[in-house]
Parts: sequence; structure tokens; C-alpha cells
Amino acid sequence: MFLARFLVKMAANNAVLNRLEQKGAEADQVIEYLKQQVALLKEKAILQASLREEKKLRVENAKLKKEIEGLKQELIEAEIRNGVKQITVPPGTAISTASFSDDVPQTTAVTSSACSKDEIKGEDEETKKKEKVEKKGDKKEKKQQPAPGSSDAKHVDVSRLDLRVGCIINAKKHPDADTLYVEEVDVGEASPRTVVSGLVKHVPLDQMQNRMAILLCNLKPAKMRGVVSQAMVMCASSPEKVEILAPPPGAVPGDRITFDGFPGDPEKELNPKKKIWEQIQPDLHTNDQCVATYKGVPFEVKGKGVCRAETMANSGIK
Repeated sequence: MFLARFLVKMAANNAVLNRLEQKGAEADQVIEYLKQQVALLKEKAILQASLREEKKLRVENAKLKKEIEGLKQELIEAEIRNGVKQITVPPGTAISTASFSDDVPQTTAVTSSACSKDEIKGEDEETKKKEKVEKKGDKKEKKQQPAPGSSDAKHVDVSRLDLRVGCIINAKKHPDADTLYVEEVDVGEASPRTVVSGLVKHVPLDQMQNRMAILLCNLKPAKMRGVVSQAMVMCASSPEKVEILAPPPGAVPGDRITFDGFPGDPEKELNPKKKIWEQIQPDLHTNDQCVATYKGVPFEVKGKGVCRAETMANSGIK
């Protein structure tokens, strides 16, 4: 009886085990199927992502082509403005690469695409360089073109010099230069100007005191051996001799020196870079009567007379 019961239980357990094994096999099949589906989904997702990326790249490529065409057009217009002659490309050159396309289409396509990228980069770089050059050229042109009414637009002549009558109140030797005088000069302003002159070898110190002279007053102040000079004493000059130009009797400090036929107001300060004084100076001379002139026109104080050197005729003036 006990044995029979044991046998019945064993049979029941075997049946349960068989069902479990069957279900386990079915579960394995389901898991394998799910794995396959997951793999398929991954491949599909990758494919969709690559398609999206390809579409995005195509859109960007189209934009770049459009920008390149615009830059090419701007470059052509800029070259035309700058006088660069445009050369049309013969029609046959566009077909040259097509002759190889039938034999090796894939290689040609890859090569042409690589070349087009290099050309695009090169064209962009060249365009940027030319734009920079054009901008620099425009800036230089703007700097070189004087504004209407500006001092640079005026004709260079003696009217741009601020020549005045002055009185050398006192003079002394420069403390650090044996050939220079340091003078205090009244030119009709609130306070005297300091002037440094290389006249030690030509004019005795006692003749420099309380002396009337002609001063160029709109040179840029310059330091001479540590002393700033604010004007220049005008002199008749030759390699052997120098004489200070004298104003006419009755002239007072501050009187303006004028020239018939050369009207206009002087510069406030001459720009050394423009070399205005250097352009005018070669036309300054004394005539055969020792009268100081510019292109033959006398240095004149209106209503008082002309300026002259003491003895030096037909000499340059500095």
C-alpha cells in the first residue's frame, strides 16, 4: 500500500518536471525571439539616424554652395571695382573631367568631391584675404583723401606759415651745447616763448639782447639738448655767414608777415609728417636788395614795410 502511494507520487512529480522542462524550452524560444527583435530595432534606429544625418548634411551642403556662389559674386564685383580684368573660362574646360566618368565613375566622383571641398576651402580663404586687403585699401584711401576744408586740402604755399614779428628779450648760452643760444622771445602773446637757435658762431651774445626778429611760430615744439624750442628765428643763410632777418621800422611783436598773392590763414601747428616747411623753404630767398622774399614776393608787414637782411643779398632763408 505504501509502495503504491510512493509510485503514484513519483509519477506525478515526473509529469510536473516534464511540464516545467517544456515551459523552460518555450521561454528560451521567446527570449531568443525578443533578442532578434531588439537587434532589428537597433539596426532600424541606426539606419534612421544615418538618414537624418545624411539629410542634415545635404541641407548644410546646399547652404554652403549658396554662400560660396554669393562670395564668388562679391569677389568678382570687388575685382572689377579694383580694375582686375575678368577672364571667361572656355566652355571646353567644363567637359574635361566628364571624359573619364564612363570608365571609372566611382573614382571620378570621389576625386571630384574631394577636390570641390579643397577648392571651396581655398576660395573661402582667398575671398577673406581679398576682403581684408580691400578693407585696408579703403581705409588707406580714406586716410589719404583730405576732407573738404581741412588743412591738408589747402595748397602748400607760404600762407600756411605763421610768420610774426618778435622781440628777443634776452638770450643766453645753452647749458649743454656750445653752439646754441636759449632765448626768451615776445611774439605778441600773454607770455614769451622759449626759442633755441644755433647762432653762437654767427651772432655775438650782446647783439642777441632786446633784438627785433622774424619768428616762425607754428613749427611743432621740439626738444634741443634738453630744452624745448617753441619757434624758430628766421635768418638769411649761406655756408659762410648767417644774419637775422629784421622787420620794418615801427613793427611790434605779434605783427603778422604777409605776402601779396598768397592770402589765407596759417596752420595752428605744422604737421611734421606732411613736410610743409620743407616744401616751402627752398623758395625763400633774399633778393639783390637784401629784401626777404617768397618766390620773389617780399616779406611784408602791412602798412609798415618789408623785412630784410642787413647785408646778405641773394641768399637762402632758414
